[in-house]
Amino acid sequence: MQEDYPVLLNGQTEDAATTGPMAAHLLATLRASLRRWKLIAFCACAGVAITYGLLKAVPPIYKSTADILIFDPQRQIDSAVQKPISPFVDAVGYDAMSTEVSVLKSKSVALRVAKELRLDTYSEFQPRNLVSESLEWIGLAGLNRALKEGGQVTAADDAEKLDHAADAFMARVEAWPSSYIITVSTTAQSPAMAQLLTSTIANDYLASQREARQEALDHVASWLKSRVDNLRSRVLETEAAIETIKAENGVGDPESNLARGQQVRELNTELNAARRRVNEKRTRLEQARRLLDTGGDIQSIPELTTSATLTSLRQKQVELKLRADDLQSKLGEGHGQAIAARAAVASVNRQISAEAEHIFGNMANGYDLALQEERSLEANLQRLAIHVPPEAETKLQLLMRVASADRSLYESYLSQYNDVSERRTLQGASARIISPASLPKSPSSSRRKLFYGAGAVLGLVGGLLTALFIEYRPGVRTSAELEQISRLAVIGVVPRISNKGARRISYQQLTGRRPKQSPSYLSEGVHAMRINLDLTNANAKLILVTSALPGEGKSTTARLLAASSVSAGKKTLLLDCDLHGRQSPEPSGHKRVPGLSEYLQHAAGLSDVISIDPVSRAFIIPAGSMLPNAADWLMSERMRDLIGVLRGKFDYIVVDSPPLLPVVDALALATMADRILIVVEWCRTPRAAIFDAVKSIRPQAHRVAGIVLNKVDLDQLPRHHYGSYSYQPVVRPPMPGRPTSCPAASGPAVSTSS
Repeated sequence: MQEDYPVLLNGQTEDAATTGPMAAHLLATLRASLRRWKLIAFCACAGVAITYGLLKAVPPIYKSTADILIFDPQRQIDSAVQKPISPFVDAVGYDAMSTEVSVLKSKSVALRVAKELRLDTYSEFQPRNLVSESLEWIGLAGLNRALKEGGQVTAADDAEKLDHAADAFMARVEAWPSSYIITVSTTAQSPAMAQLLTSTIANDYLASQREARQEALDHVASWLKSRVDNLRSRVLETEAAIETIKAENGVGDPESNLARGQQVRELNTELNAARRRVNEKRTRLEQARRLLDTGGDIQSIPELTTSATLTSLRQKQVELKLRADDLQSKLGEGHGQAIAARAAVASVNRQISAEAEHIFGNMANGYDLALQEERSLEANLQRLAIHVPPEAETKLQLLMRVASADRSLYESYLSQYNDVSERRTLQGASARIISPASLPKSPSSSRRKLFYGAGAVLGLVGGLLTALFIEYRPGVRTSAELEQISRLAVIGVVPRISNKGARRISYQQLTGRRPKQSPSYLSEGVHAMRINLDLTNANAKLILVTSALPGEGKSTTARLLAASSVSAGKKTLLLDCDLHGRQSPEPSGHKRVPGLSEYLQHAAGLSDVISIDPVSRAFIIPAGSMLPNAADWLMSERMRDLIGVLRGKFDYIVVDSPPLLPVVDALALATMADRILIVVEWCRTPRAAIFDAVKSIRPQAHRVAGIVLNKVDLDQLPRHHYGSYSYQPVVRPPMPGRPTSCPAASGPAVSTSS
């Protein structure tokens, strides 16, 4: 029958462990991982070291930045001429600034920089050549140069390399607008190159914009020059036609025009005076309109300053505004008096505007009267100057109007042409570099610290997972690993055998006295366990065999130890102290007899419970029937008396006790034992269970002889033979093709009882 005990983990039952607080599980996991803190620290350091190596293999990147002022709102710009020809005009909106950013990051600017700096000769701006890099890495730099020099380089190859360099440079350019400023940055593998790239792209961008502006100015100047030449020719042709008509009609005869000439001179004098008045009134009117539209100072206009009404209203405006500001500061904006004061100021402002409009109307009327006077004098002058037939007079007047219009257009275009010619020489663009390209002092990748942190975190996580895997993987595989966990010596390694074979182990199998055969691995392992046990204490008589959990084969190990003791010529007793309802294997051919529980309850005598196993030739006291509170019975005075009696009758006593973690029976028996053996099943017993079992037996640690590694699959372990005398299993690492985890059992457990 298989044992059915509640499993204790860290002092709790399985149900309590599964239903307990989450904090308990986290604490247990933390403790398990901290036992491998050296491994975790090593993994973290390894992660940082690997990150450092990877970052050292990657060249550092340096970033340089510069600021370009695209539009200066404080500069006085003549928008009438600059707007159609300047690339910087109206660059005050998001769309315009985005356009300038796109121009700065365009392929044309990148090609210009690549040509200027010969970026096609730098390897960092060319596609990676794995062959060349491999030759350089293995030390064949000379062969690499020979291959490069031996190849024929054509103009198409140079153009392709330059195009690759421009594309690589474009990928390194970053630009973003902020108000009227564009910040541009580039990256390179050296600080000087990064600064040079940023400075060059900023200068080339401005140069390209200046060239675009110059091209626009040249185009406008060429168009204006053609218009000026055309109008000059037309004016000359029209004036020649007028002179021809005058000559044909005798308009230029001195005798007939003597009196008329005097009148013409007088009219010319009056006409010049009238024109001066018209120009003066027009200038004042236009100036007043500009000041009114732009909200400028109107004190410079005489008509406005001499108006008593306007002066009075402005004084009243100042007083009311001061009063309104005072009331608003004292009473607040929402107060009735403050609102009334602001309304009064608004009313006075409307009166001032109305009065100014009235004055402007008078000025406009004065300008219109002066213009009419000028036109009247011009008409009188024309009548006195020309006395020709009606047909010729009509033609002459038409030609004179055409000549006057062409002359006006000629003067206008000539003025614009002169202004554009002046701008072509001045080049007064508003864009400029306000922050030169910076020289980076350190690599721009602030992510290096992030990479180091990520490497450390990954190393910690990897170390933690590795530690948890080692702590919680099923069982141990080597004696060294078991000794590291338990801090106890491994004094025996017992191979795996089937249940059927365990029940039929003969005296000859344990002693290795089979005809024509060498000693078996089982017999050698059991004898080595017993001899190592004797070496720890030669006078030890009572040996307690236990395990951490049920099913690890401790009962079979106890039976094998008893059989080995019998083979050594000792009178041996196997005492089964598991009183929790499991019956030990009875001697072959016998029915169930009373056991230890009946003896402790005075239901049977000592002679009634002792029998001999014909297979192992050891005396046996079975456990008997189940007893409640088994630990109390095992700690009773009758149990101690029994142990004393047995010590006097037998040379060697092997006590098969219950496991350590499910119940406390083994701890009760430990105080009576000379030596304690802890059985651990190979590749199955959890590491935490081993640790907790050793911790639980700590009060009797001086009695613990060591640990036995049971159910070892020898096919998974290398074998070392020392002649034909002994066998010592040695654990080896997993061979290629073999699973690294513990293999499944090839047969049933060693013992169905434990």
